[in-house]
Amino acid sequence: MQPDPSWQGPIAFHELLFGTWLSYITLIVLWEKALAAPLDEWKYALLTCLGASFFIINHYFFYAPFYLWVVNGYTLIFAGVWYWLGMRQDGRALIWKCVALALVVLYSVLYVGFELLAR
Repeated sequence: MQPDPSWQGPIAFHELLFGTWLSYITLIVLWEKALAAPLDEWKYALLTCLGASFFIINHYFFYAPFYLWVVNGYTLIFAGVWYWLGMRQDGRALIWKCVALALVVLYSVLYVGFELLAR
């Protein structure tokens, strides 16, 4: 079943393709260089796929009346997975955890920025 065509947003598929590989590299740099906490490769892949799946919301539901509920709910899920995959490390200081949580916002902003570069 196709969502209502009037809900479709301006985000095109080629923007997703362009932004994904750059965001993958950014994700590795954030965890390995900025946080000094390398993750397993599958965790990078999972976070990249979850970040890329925002495309579905922004492409098919951008003008839907419930868009803010969907995108905010998905953002909470993404932040929860970010925490679950990388931040549950024992012995990390509170400041490290705050920085790691702030980097989820930076990652999201950069991902959107990379997609916009494709325009």
